[in-house]
Amino acid sequence: MTNPDDIKKLVQVTLEKYGPIFALVNNTGGPPAGTFDSFDDAAWQSAYELTLLSYIRAIREAIPHMRANGGGRILNSTSSSIKTVLDNLILSNTFRMGVVGLAKTLSQELGKDNILVNVIAPGRIGTARIDYLDNVRAEKAGKTVEEIQKTAFAGIPLGRYGTPEEYAKLAVFLCAPSNTFITGQAILVDGGMVKAV
Repeated sequence: MTNPDDIKKLVQVTLEKYGPIFALVNNTGGPPAGTFDSFDDAAWQSAYELTLLSYIRAIREAIPHMRANGGGRILNSTSSSIKTVLDNLILSNTFRMGVVGLAKTLSQELGKDNILVNVIAPGRIGTARIDYLDNVRAEKAGKTVEEIQKTAFAGIPLGRYGTPEEYAKLAVFLCAPSNTFITGQAILVDGGMVKAV
């Protein structure tokens, strides 16, 4: 996702193999965990290219095809950090907010083209990324991963991490033709974890 030529190729191959593009889902892995003092310019540039510029490039490639087909859906995956910043994740916190600004602005610009643009913001979903972050937290706190998870579960009203399938249900709806009037929104899928209004 950080190589513009690969993004162009991906769109072209998709068109050739599957036909018109109706939905684009932007989703990349997150940048490394750490605090402000942990990162130099190269780390900031790398995080920008991974979590924001890659989305911009993919959207740029997809929009002309959506316009030609009378509309479409763009969904940008971010993080619950768009509502409440997460400790030790300054790179992610910073660039995920940029994705929200991008999506909100594009929802205004592309509405006339019947292209709906939204953000999905997962909380703790049981994925390799969460495994990595739990391990980082455990090491930093001198605790076991199980102890870290027990604390995390206590902060989620549903008492567990979400599943990829639960994330997917919302993503599929937001990208479907049946979504005809939801655009410019950032929607959490977090089991009630974020307490911000």
